[in-house]
Amino acid sequence: MMLKHAGIAHMKRDRNAQKLFVIAIIGAACWGASLLVLRTVAGREQRFDEAKNDIAGTWGNRQVVFGPLLVVETGGSEADGSRQTFYILPATLYYETELEPEKRSRGIFSTPVYTGRVKISGTFSAADMPQVVAAADGKTARIAVAVTDTRGIEKQLDFKWQEKTIPFEPGSDIAALGRSGLHGSVPVDTLRSDVSFSFMFDVKGSEGISFAPIGRETLISALSVWKSPKFFGSFLPAEHSLSASGFAAQWRISSFGRSYPQAWENHEVDFEDIVRSAAGVDLFEHADLYTKLFRSIKYAVLFIAVTFLAFFLFETLAGVRIHPLQYALVGAALSLFYLLLLSLAEHVGFFVAYVIATLMTASLISLYSARVLIKKHRAVLIFAALVALYGYLYFVLLLEEYALLFGSLLLFVLLASLMYLTRNVNWFEAGVTDP
Repeated sequence: MMLKHAGIAHMKRDRNAQKLFVIAIIGAACWGASLLVLRTVAGREQRFDEAKNDIAGTWGNRQVVFGPLLVVETGGSEADGSRQTFYILPATLYYETELEPEKRSRGIFSTPVYTGRVKISGTFSAADMPQVVAAADGKTARIAVAVTDTRGIEKQLDFKWQEKTIPFEPGSDIAALGRSGLHGSVPVDTLRSDVSFSFMFDVKGSEGISFAPIGRETLISALSVWKSPKFFGSFLPAEHSLSASGFAAQWRISSFGRSYPQAWENHEVDFEDIVRSAAGVDLFEHADLYTKLFRSIKYAVLFIAVTFLAFFLFETLAGVRIHPLQYALVGAALSLFYLLLLSLAEHVGFFVAYVIATLMTASLISLYSARVLIKKHRAVLIFAALVALYGYLYFVLLLEEYALLFGSLLLFVLLASLMYLTRNVNWFEAGVTDP
């Protein structure tokens, strides 16, 4: 009898080991199916990027505003190198912008764009220009402003130069700055004293806007009703405020924070260095749809493992027999959650899609398990556990910077619960022993 009992126990151990092995293979297959959704998400994200580029191509690209700078050329020939070109930066420069955001759509995809009202003012100092004025044999100089995409400027522009109103012409008129921009001619004789300037324009753009701090002292101010700005560039705001009505920010930048001089001639300065010193703000959207989907799929293995463990515990502790095919069907439902989430989120938004996909998946699995697990209250436990897990995952997705911390805490709690529930299990005989 003892030998027979030992043989039965040995068979139980083998059967349990084989069952766990099969469940692990099924779980790995379901996890692989979940990861395949990543390819679909990547494809949809690529289409979204194409839609954003299409919108930017017709509305206006990300804008970088650079200028104005004063350009004075002497006589001579470019061929023999006798012509000199002097570049002078403003002594004081004030950029003021107010961004009016809106959403533009291509099919089911939408992205934020803006109309920016930009006012630029400041002064050129006569102390920076005695050599330039003496060398200039012409009667005019020019100021140049680079703007990334002037298609977003819809009206003819003028600028104030001292008391004079001078029209802008299209193009920056500086090859190194690129063709996109504005320029205008100013009399050289006005450069013998400090000169004030100002102008204003409306420009359309997408994603964000930045300004090159080329003044000896530069002040940049930006405000908008957009509630989630992202400040970027070589300088962060000296002051900023966020509220329910939007944001306001100010940068105060001196020439000590840059690597290029106040004035130079010919090609002594690379204009790309000036562009790289720009500072600005993006109309940032917190963890967009596809980012959230990518992050949620990373937790697929956890949901499959926890659900399979719950079913296996019912087998072990309650004596319920569950066929591997039934594990596979439950795993398929868990994998389908992410495809449901993707397809719904593109139409109704991530939160609503997440709630619907959670209820559909949890209801399907719990209704199925009501028959598999024999007793209905066990199916209710499965439903509650899935809703709690998916709810906690959504909470983790919102945290962003603290996601790793709370994800680790969840794993610890699950492991502790598993250890507690199986503390009396005799794994050698797959039965419950007395505590």
